[in-house]
Amino acid sequence: MPAFGYPSLTLANKNVLSNMMKQVFLSKKLIALVVFWVLWGGLNPAWSQFRTSFKVGLNVARMAGPSEEGPDGAPLETWRNTTSFLLGLGFGYSLTDAFGLRGELIYSRRGAKYTFDGPSYRLFRHSAGVTEARGQSRYFINIQNTYIDLPVLAYGRWKDFEFSAGVYGGLLVQSIGEGSLLFANGRTVPLGNAVDDLEFNLQHNYRKDKIGGGDFNEKVIAQVDARRVEMPKTMGAYYDYPEGSGKLYQTLDYGLLGGVSYYLSRSLFFSVRFQYGLADITNEKGDLAKAQTDNGNLIFRNDRDHNVLWQFALGFGF
Repeated sequence: MPAFGYPSLTLANKNVLSNMMKQVFLSKKLIALVVFWVLWGGLNPAWSQFRTSFKVGLNVARMAGPSEEGPDGAPLETWRNTTSFLLGLGFGYSLTDAFGLRGELIYSRRGAKYTFDGPSYRLFRHSAGVTEARGQSRYFINIQNTYIDLPVLAYGRWKDFEFSAGVYGGLLVQSIGEGSLLFANGRTVPLGNAVDDLEFNLQHNYRKDKIGGGDFNEKVIAQVDARRVEMPKTMGAYYDYPEGSGKLYQTLDYGLLGGVSYYLSRSLFFSVRFQYGLADITNEKGDLAKAQTDNGNLIFRNDRDHNVLWQFALGFGF
């Protein structure tokens, strides 16, 4: 029996390159908007009470929510922090010398390093129907969700410090994930025949992938009872899903935020911000349980998963 560990990753290079090009294109458009906004606001003398700014920085983000549990009640899922970038511009209005309001437009990538490790199942579809096998599954997925965030904040200045708090709304513009899946120690239900350990790559586009989709150029073949079942080596986001299922991630996010900035000079500042999502970012019709089925029928989870992140940024204001 091979050691139970992470399978090697041989991801679809074309998909990775395509996602990278899309990120670069979106970043260039936002940079152009930042430059226009800053120059226009800074050169317009009629806007003495207004202040424009732009910033770049890092998100340290994860998702939070209830975990699936094993038979002993132990959690089977973990969401670890992932680091990604942010780019944004701000538009502030001074009510007094010490207080004001600010709106922002931020290109923000966040997500989590997701792991599922424990008792699970695999459904094998073939011409005669579906055969279920029970075993141990280990999923590892690096999830990256990109949002256009619109925070609205009130701020107060004290010496070189600025404190702010407010709310935000976010629009999901890209949602991808890549990683691996190992299914081990499997036995069919109800016959109890052994299934060889199976390793898959995971290449997910949660907004665009189709039901049953995957890269069939390379295949994995499993002996399931008396049948040989072919599956793609690289699975899409919804390969295991039945027809009529929804997308995993919701389009809208919203929540609360607060932070502090320190002004190194009149214009240059460093900021730290905490952002707490109040929205359930997963769709009940797309959040598939991995630990068990209902007599071979897939179970969808109605729970609340939300974004949590810290933002660290360096900015310049006019």
